[in-house]
Amino acid sequence: MKVGILWYVRSDSLGHDEKIGGRLVQSFFNSIGERLQEPAAFFFMNRGIFLTLEDSPVLDALRGLESQGCRILSCGTCLDYFEATDRLAVGSVGSMAILQELMLEAERVVTL
Repeated sequence: MKVGILWYVRSDSLGHDEKIGGRLVQSFFNSIGERLQEPAAFFFMNRGIFLTLEDSPVLDALRGLESQGCRILSCGTCLDYFEATDRLAVGSVGSMAILQELMLEAERVVTL
């Protein structure tokens, strides 16, 4: 499961203020695909899983990343906790074991 960069996404917002943070996360995901040099993995955990659901403001961007060969994974425990498993719209369900393996194998881990 070797990847160059693992993007570990813990929230559906960037920073502490949710209002501006929502706009910032949209800007980030709408432009990151243009800058990636190679496919990466994105693991969404906690409130980050909301970015992978049907009503996500970055759904098209995440689908674009997936079409570029990036792995998109959402924490299964988090999906269950937020009762959102049936609303997952991009990527697949991941686990703690997969996250740990990705973290140990990745050349770099970037936390958002």
